Amino acid sequence: MKTYFSTFITGTQEIVKELLEKRKAKIKLLLDGLVLYESDYPEREVRNFRFLNNTFALLYYFHSLEPNNRSLEKMLSIVANNKSLQHKISVNLPARRKNFKIVSSLENQTISVNRELLTRIESIILRVGGMRLNIKKPDLEFWALLRREGHGFFGVRITYPYRDEVHREKGELRREIAHIMSTLSNPTPKDVVLDPFAGYGAIPLERAQNFPYREIIAIEKDDYLVSRLKQKVRTVKKNINVLRGDALVLSEIKNSSIDKIITDPPWGEYKEISNISIFYRDMLREFVRILRPDGVVVILISAKEIFESILQDQFSQIFKIKSKYDILVSGKKAAIYQLIRKYGN
Repeated sequence: MKTYFSTFITGTQEIVKELLEKRKAKIKLLLDGLVLYESDYPEREVRNFRFLNNTFALLYYFHSLEPNNRSLEKMLSIVANNKSLQHKISVNLPARRKNFKIVSSLENQTISVNRELLTRIESIILRVGGMRLNIKKPDLEFWALLRREGHGFFGVRITYPYRDEVHREKGELRREIAHIMSTLSNPTPKDVVLDPFAGYGAIPLERAQNFPYREIIAIEKDDYLVSRLKQKVRTVKKNINVLRGDALVLSEIKNSSIDKIITDPPWGEYKEISNISIFYRDMLREFVRILRPDGVVVILISAKEIFESILQDQFSQIFKIKSKYDILVSGKKAAIYQLIRKYGN
């Protein structure tokens, strides 16, 4: 088995733990936003665990450190003085990556550290065949990372942005969140799946590319986004229908015809919604109409208190909150809700 550490969306550690264990990984340490684990999966498959942000092949692990700059430099000093460092690096290098830099991170913030220490480590890496230092445009990164809990890691990054992540639009949902939301929809091959706020299509595309389904319907009211999404779905599986429509009046959707709703509605931050309470009420009423008994809604919400109040006051007999995950999206507080429609309502 090979040892890795990976970062993930804060607040989703329970889901990450379950998904790693399904892949027979042995978890050594689980923190909020970071996991240390062993896996005998081929590295190319570990690299494609889409519920994780970034993954690193572990070279050194440290514990019981004070979370400060001095401890981070102590880590780097130990790394620089280890006689087996060059060998460890050579056997953990991703293929065809030769231009590198070293990144130092303290409590999730990149910082500057002693230049002499970095130079010593850089000189060791340079001795590995064909390696070149390139601070501005590296295709390979070595990370020294120290967490607030006192755990430190030094490793080589094996994941780099997927093509869709490199070209992710401003405001487009991250792939990792779309993957976790799709997982929470309890996917089956019989599912008719709806995203009534499709936007750039992160959720329907992730559901289509990585999970079973019978049909996916993506609805968006913006003509430009509808056109863009229609172009994107041409490259994926069949039975994905992109429609222009209003998520609050889903006239295109028949009563009790949808198994799973997975969506990221507007957050109401830019005055596109005059009253977020009324918006949530009308949205949920339409969900009740189109959702089959025992249907599932997975929804990303920022105004959590308002949303939960609407659920409790007007929909408590219809929806049950099966799970809730408080997360951060671009530094803003939000939550993923998994709602189950109660049978017979």
